[in-house]
Amino acid sequence: MKQRIFFSLLFFLLSQTDVALGASCNLVPPMSSATGEDIGFIMIPGAQISGEQYQDLGEEIQRQLPGARVWLGLTKGWLGNFPNPIEIAGALNDCLDHASSEGLAGPVFMAGHSLGGIMLETYIKDHPDVAAGIILLGSYLPDLFGDHSNVFPVPVLTAVGELDGLTLSYVYREWMESADAGVLGGFPVYVIDDANHAQVASGDIPSFVTEQDIPSPISFEEAHQRYAQAVASFIVKQKEEMFSEDQISIALATQSQLMRFSNRFLVPFATASLMETDGAEVPSSSWMLEGQRVLLAASEEELTNLEVIDFVVPFEDLGDAKPGVNSSTECQALVSTFSQPQYDSSVADANTLQSASVIKAKFKLEDVVRESLCLPEVPRKQCMDINIAAFDMALSLATDEARERFLAIGTTLVFDNDKVSPWGPGWEFSFGLHYAKINETHTRLYSTSLISEPDFFIPTAAGMHYCDLLSPFRALEWIYITGVQGKTI
Repeated sequence: MKQRIFFSLLFFLLSQTDVALGASCNLVPPMSSATGEDIGFIMIPGAQISGEQYQDLGEEIQRQLPGARVWLGLTKGWLGNFPNPIEIAGALNDCLDHASSEGLAGPVFMAGHSLGGIMLETYIKDHPDVAAGIILLGSYLPDLFGDHSNVFPVPVLTAVGELDGLTLSYVYREWMESADAGVLGGFPVYVIDDANHAQVASGDIPSFVTEQDIPSPISFEEAHQRYAQAVASFIVKQKEEMFSEDQISIALATQSQLMRFSNRFLVPFATASLMETDGAEVPSSSWMLEGQRVLLAASEEELTNLEVIDFVVPFEDLGDAKPGVNSSTECQALVSTFSQPQYDSSVADANTLQSASVIKAKFKLEDVVRESLCLPEVPRKQCMDINIAAFDMALSLATDEARERFLAIGTTLVFDNDKVSPWGPGWEFSFGLHYAKINETHTRLYSTSLISEPDFFIPTAAGMHYCDLLSPFRALEWIYITGVQGKTI
């Protein structure tokens, strides 16, 4: 319903302009040396990028598919240089009409870059008969209005560059949802080695892309080859009857290589994601267990008789949740903690990170737990110390390549002392972690915390240490994405 309202509003705004609607198509014929049957490939551009800027990629796809006569349809002339739901049908039909007039036929695959991918999947969802499959380059199937399924009426390839600063955060989610879709080979999600968002296209790239993108060590030409390999292998897989056994073998080998690389690349994201919540029927955060141990500032030997159990609770239950400590024997402690990961939201499911923006964390005060463990008092730790540990954890999870890139060009996080709230609602509604730019290379980060002393006048609220925590997953996304966006090498 909200999607229809959005499109209706867009149609109204477009109808008030004096600009004639009429995105059209520039047809590029098959290579003269190509053999085999006809296949169409139509491209929907990204925002503020002209259709002609995808010809280099399209011609590389033609070269990657010598066993087919691939014709290209490059859509152009979009109102305001933005692909939109009002013009997309006309643009696609113009490509199909041009091809037909030139005697070109065959199954048609359609691709979209960035916003063009979102517009394409929205249209094809309601018109699946016009496409043999769709290819989302630096784009993805959005999760709108509670729909977390990647089941789609036609096969879908999602290909996102390893250095795509605008889309990389969505790749792990899409990889999980496509695996859940359960159609083998129907919805592959690939990470393209060393390529970024801009390198799907060619020529002048809008500043809003370059300011968010991550610098790539490879040329545009090399990036086009890598994207094209993924696209060509997908097309061959969907239309095996049109290709030779050798061509099918090459495509399967390419897909296997892409799958192995993507799976390895996403391991740190999967590991860090599970630290926020394990997704169990009674969910828990493993990072909370580590956080309580950090606050205790004790050795592994001293913590032998410590057990920590965390409960992830909804926000409406967070206020009443109270950590506790129980001891069944002397110098032993069973600590219960409570947490609530909070996530960025977007009605359009765009321009957000997938990690928790903050973990609201309720720990038992370290003084009380150390007393249960028969340990002496020590100077208290801060939430800052847990956040430093989270960043160190993320660095250890990152690949050598990602870690070295961040340490070479990334924005350093400077962890500052906690801001201690004088009352509960001041922490509960503290709006998460606080970031402040120091300069082009350093950003300050601090937490809001709340401490109640062991002799607090409300016994049920006594001896607590509440924190706004940096998730290791959010720290990982800083290392891979936020901290290296718009940088140069």
